[in-house]
Amino acid sequence: MAHIQESHRVQKIDKAIRINDYLVGIFVSLPSKKSIKKALKKGRIRVDGKSVSSALWVKATMNIELLEDLETDSKVFDLEVEVVFEDDYLAILNKPAGLVSSGNQFRTLQNTLTKNLTPSSNKDAIQPKLIHRLDSATSGLIIAAKTATSLMQLGEMLANKGISKTYTAFVIGLVEAAGSIEVNIDGKEAKTIYSPIESIPSINFGTLSAVELTPVTGRTHQLRIHMKENGTPILGDRLYGDEELNLKGKGLFLCANKVAFVHPITKETLEIEIPLAKKFDKYWVGVKKRNASSN
Repeated sequence: MAHIQESHRVQKIDKAIRINDYLVGIFVSLPSKKSIKKALKKGRIRVDGKSVSSALWVKATMNIELLEDLETDSKVFDLEVEVVFEDDYLAILNKPAGLVSSGNQFRTLQNTLTKNLTPSSNKDAIQPKLIHRLDSATSGLIIAAKTATSLMQLGEMLANKGISKTYTAFVIGLVEAAGSIEVNIDGKEAKTIYSPIESIPSINFGTLSAVELTPVTGRTHQLRIHMKENGTPILGDRLYGDEELNLKGKGLFLCANKVAFVHPITKETLEIEIPLAKKFDKYWVGVKKRNASSN
């Protein structure tokens, strides 16, 4: 019998939308429209306990569940990834920049989990599964479930904003005060809270600011889109930033460096923080040195 892999309760619908369009960006295990279509065809998506087709119109309060794919073969990508926290129910890993979280390709963080994590001894043990994503270009903390119960409960916590994720980014422009950005993404509500850490002059960019970002919602590319809308694009963002004001070969300066939540099983408060990738400090110190030598 297939376990429930992820679940989602529909909160609000602003306009009529079919389930295959609504699910874009909802389930971490279904990162594309193609994967959503395939899951619907296989009967892996249930709404209020019943399998549905792509013709279903989504309504508020619907409970949508994604069942485990029992036909999927276990793929093991032999790459060592830092495990920051692990117990018998879940794990928190530090994803390196440049590695895709999950999807149809082989070289993904999801496919490294079997190698990097210890199998759970619980009766409802599953192959470890990520409960959320990070962009390929973004480094930092990402949570994986090791049992069916923790997978379901972590998914509910994520949907109900019970998991706090904090990012650090370098952005082009001056950020003087804390604030929030509320700009819809793909027709869905999206909100980001930001606060300044430090700003320095830059010969190449005028001003650079280090900021702390807290996504209240979890839309695809939310932080990158919102910082662009704020007039302070993230340094190294080749997708949403200004190509003429960008770095070559440095990557994106965005790191998910803090996560906090109540453990769904032990009820322990977990507050995990990691240092930023070395490139952050190296680049920031380099800018300061160039500023000093030019004065």
